[in-house]
Amino acid sequence: MRFLFPLMVLIMAPPLMAKDDAINTLYREFASAYQQLDRSRIEQQYLPQALMMGVSEKRPFVEGRDNILAAYDHWFTKVANRQGSIEIRFRGSNRVHYQQVVVDAGYYQIRYQPEPSSGEAPTQFGGKYQFTLLQNGEGRWQILADSVSRVEQQLFVDSKPVSGLVYDDAFAIIAASSANKD
Repeated sequence: MRFLFPLMVLIMAPPLMAKDDAINTLYREFASAYQQLDRSRIEQQYLPQALMMGVSEKRPFVEGRDNILAAYDHWFTKVANRQGSIEIRFRGSNRVHYQQVVVDAGYYQIRYQPEPSSGEAPTQFGGKYQFTLLQNGEGRWQILADSVSRVEQQLFVDSKPVSGLVYDDAFAIIAASSANKD
């Protein structure tokens, strides 16, 4: 009889793979919103009480979705004013499930493509991230805490796929740049 309880728990628990797919949708939406410079779609990825620690060593923690969106507005406006584009790619390396909370860690790669007639070269950089995700009242996964830091792009390129986690294609590495640090 004592072996029946663990078996029943396994049968009744929601499959982790379904949860992984739902969480990975957040990454696809985030990347698409980034590429479209779409603030309203970025807004959908964060909970109202979210906290963000950005990559810049010059900036403090950003508290609340409205303040996080203001930071994205600054970045997106800069890109739009230059008639450029940006793309972000993710590769998950770790995922910890705990009740209705998930902590994801991995690597990201960002490429800024200036408007072609500007004569500027594209720039890109790599980083690592840790997202704390929570299901909202509608069952959708959103970011509660967002923490990123810069790393060598090679860490992104060399990362290996992990079953169930997001794994985007890598950009070919181009020369490092000090641009886009804000």
